[in-house]
Amino acid sequence: MTNNNLALEFPNYSSHRLFSEAQISKIESLHIPTIIRFMLADRYETKFINSTSSTWEFFYSGRKEYIDFTEENYLDKHEIKLLKFFLAYYSQINSPAYLSRYFKQVRSEFHKLIKSNNSFSYLSFKEVLLDLAVDESKHREYYTLKNFVRLLIAEGFEGFSEEDELDLEILERPKSFNSKLFYQEFEDPISKPTITMIQNGFAKLNLEILEGQSIADNVIKNASILGLIYVTGMRPVQLSKLSVEDIKIDTYTEAGENMRYSIVVPYAKQGRFNHAKVSIKLPEEIATVILQYIKQFELPTNNQLFDLGNYAVTYCTTAINEQLFEFSPQEYQQRVSNGELIQIKYTSSQFRHHVAYSMALSGSSAEDIAYILGHSSLVTARHYIFSSPNLAQIRAIALGRNPVYQQIIAMLMTGDIITHEQDHGKNVIGFINNKIHINIGKCSYKANCFLEPVRSCYGCVYFHPYINGNHKEVLECVQYELESIIYMSDAVYNSSNPIIAINEATKFEIQSVIKRCKLNSELKNADD
Repeated sequence: MTNNNLALEFPNYSSHRLFSEAQISKIESLHIPTIIRFMLADRYETKFINSTSSTWEFFYSGRKEYIDFTEENYLDKHEIKLLKFFLAYYSQINSPAYLSRYFKQVRSEFHKLIKSNNSFSYLSFKEVLLDLAVDESKHREYYTLKNFVRLLIAEGFEGFSEEDELDLEILERPKSFNSKLFYQEFEDPISKPTITMIQNGFAKLNLEILEGQSIADNVIKNASILGLIYVTGMRPVQLSKLSVEDIKIDTYTEAGENMRYSIVVPYAKQGRFNHAKVSIKLPEEIATVILQYIKQFELPTNNQLFDLGNYAVTYCTTAINEQLFEFSPQEYQQRVSNGELIQIKYTSSQFRHHVAYSMALSGSSAEDIAYILGHSSLVTARHYIFSSPNLAQIRAIALGRNPVYQQIIAMLMTGDIITHEQDHGKNVIGFINNKIHINIGKCSYKANCFLEPVRSCYGCVYFHPYINGNHKEVLECVQYELESIIYMSDAVYNSSNPIIAINEATKFEIQSVIKRCKLNSELKNADD
């Protein structure tokens, strides 16, 4: 009788069949928005679902999706919660279309791990990814599972480390249509709207420093860490080895203008007797923040630059994501704080890959990439060279579509959508493609702006677009410029022309404003 009572008290011991105690604790700490909203759903598509329901049913992209989390009692509560968290995350950064397919795939991988008695770890998933990579027809399954593993790393699951992410990003991939030679498709883990958000954040922080405003200690320290990782791709272990004297002023003027800075960085991986360092140039905006941090914390010259505690990787990941959240649009912050959105997290490894990929895309040599990354060999650097797309693919990116999360963040990057009657500063006027553009919105920035009007406005939080502004005319001019640049680059065999990426980002920002204005109009008409 006692045994029966015990069986009733613990009817489901299956939560331990796959996850460790630490993993179970992590799963229990995850927050899933009660209402999962499909931000870019059209008029006749499902706008939201209730995540607490045992079944998810919705219509999106011309197909009905149905997910049953209780089917045949296949999953226990922890497996269900982790799957729901992944699906909510995936629908936020990509699209809810085909969500049922992704559910079945990850659920199937759970079952295989349980059946084979393999651990829930990166090494187990790595074997699956390598098997999928050799089958060209399995590319969708490959990238779904890879996104799942990347999420586990970013969330800090036991068995999934940042070192694993460095390996994950250079794993063999399913061959794309033009990869019969050396090229293997590589996706930049840091999106262009995120880059714009970081750049705007540092510009605003520099202005606050210039004006002598008070900046919180945690903000200036986190910003310094983010800035160094963003521009150099340093590992946390390298950050922990830096001293204050490693920040160098290369050129100096009495007026304090046109200052140039560099930082001396230890190699990422050193031999037994190799203690060499490399010198990397620092943008003035990043150097200004670091110097303010040194001043604010009153660090002596021979002092350690960053005290990262007992575990540098965890400290850096926390600092990066706290500062990215600080730089993010207010509306996004409010939705995350209210539990309406999952905070998208990044790791230092992803920024490291971004630095290397950006250099390869701009035509840097393997030697240059290895130098910046602090590698003593060219093996990894050559991978990025072989992973750089040719001009045809750059054209496809520049003229193509973007993931949902990028659109959401970009749509929140500007200020409020307004009408002509509302007072939000001065009218914006400027030239693009030899045409003057007016009637697009207002600027609430009080100081003199050093950026080019119109072209730089569509990714700025101080810009308030008119709901019926002439945004499509601006887009047409940018599109014409982009096509002209691609044509000229093609003619001179310069596939790494950096202006293409700049114009591509501008085009995407304008498209996002147009989309946001359209959504506002639809909501306004629905209310009327």
